[in-house]
Amino acid sequence: MTRNEEALDIKHTNYRNIYRLFFQYNGLSKPQIVKLLNLSLPTVSNNIGELEAEGKIREGGFFQPQGGRPAIAYRLIEDAFITIGVEIQKKNIRCAALNLQGNILDQKDTALYFENAPQYIESLCNIINIFIQTLSYSSRQILGIGFSIQGIVNKDGQSMLYSRVLPGEHFDVKELQPYFDIPVKLFHDVKCAALTELWFSEQIDNAVYISISEHLGGAIIINNQIDLGKKGYSGALEHLQIHSEGNLCYCGQRGCLETYCSLSALLSPNETIEAFFKALRNKDELVLMRWDAFLEHLAKGLNTVYLLLERDIILGGEIAFYLIPEDLKILQEKILKLSTFPLEGDFIRIATQQKYTSAIGAALPFLIEYLP
Repeated sequence: MTRNEEALDIKHTNYRNIYRLFFQYNGLSKPQIVKLLNLSLPTVSNNIGELEAEGKIREGGFFQPQGGRPAIAYRLIEDAFITIGVEIQKKNIRCAALNLQGNILDQKDTALYFENAPQYIESLCNIINIFIQTLSYSSRQILGIGFSIQGIVNKDGQSMLYSRVLPGEHFDVKELQPYFDIPVKLFHDVKCAALTELWFSEQIDNAVYISISEHLGGAIIINNQIDLGKKGYSGALEHLQIHSEGNLCYCGQRGCLETYCSLSALLSPNETIEAFFKALRNKDELVLMRWDAFLEHLAKGLNTVYLLLERDIILGGEIAFYLIPEDLKILQEKILKLSTFPLEGDFIRIATQQKYTSAIGAALPFLIEYLP
């Protein structure tokens, strides 16, 4: 490395480190940055000026003086750049815009029945572009658009590997990108939800995330990262076979966990999840029997998962909002009865993030890539 290259590298590192501080602190003065990073005041001042000129930070009041003149407080412009997440569901789509802290700026649900056809792609992209227009941000400020879909996605986010719930032959970045002048990627919906939980929680290191909504899905968290496996199939717990001659799954196999422990399996036709849990809490005898059978099957699947990975289990998805500690206690007891080894302490918890998790998680990868 030449001297010029070394100097540029140091300059870039200082810039990145200073910018990173604004994601950690609500406000900073130049003297504080000098102390935190052990840099000279001229170096800090030059970088502050550059960040201001680029619209990434701004002056935001003063700090109380400790004797002498009050120091100017500089603060992160949280929406200097934003990301867009789009959750694809069977009957509608959900668009969410996030700021640089991962918080929702705006979100909108729009009815749109999924079709495996080019016409659907056109309608979908038109809805997203209208949503973006209402935000009043330039395309330069939008880091990317992430699509969360009920299917396994290639690790590069460019195409679908497997999708029987929502067949996706036409769901490909090559089909989507022409409608946008912003980068586009695809993501598996459950991995998006797990990423949202990981982003907002300080308690996770290694865990298994189980999403129970209309369909069941899983994601494995290792060292604070969503594990994708070799191609992207990692965590597909929905197709863990718990009964060799059991219910027929949409994948073509029998006895998959999906066919016993999804909301599609739990709820009766035309029954809402709200109605089910209201009856459950009111001790309806038939509902109690259905719930017990559901937990028995779930315990069987989770016992296998825990034996293989020995990681805490996080229950997310639509069901998470309705779960109470007593449900977890019963589930853990059922797992303990099946477990080969003695298990100590609580190892199942309810996800902390329960709203818009897939849409948020679809937007987060662009934000994570941007962060200094």
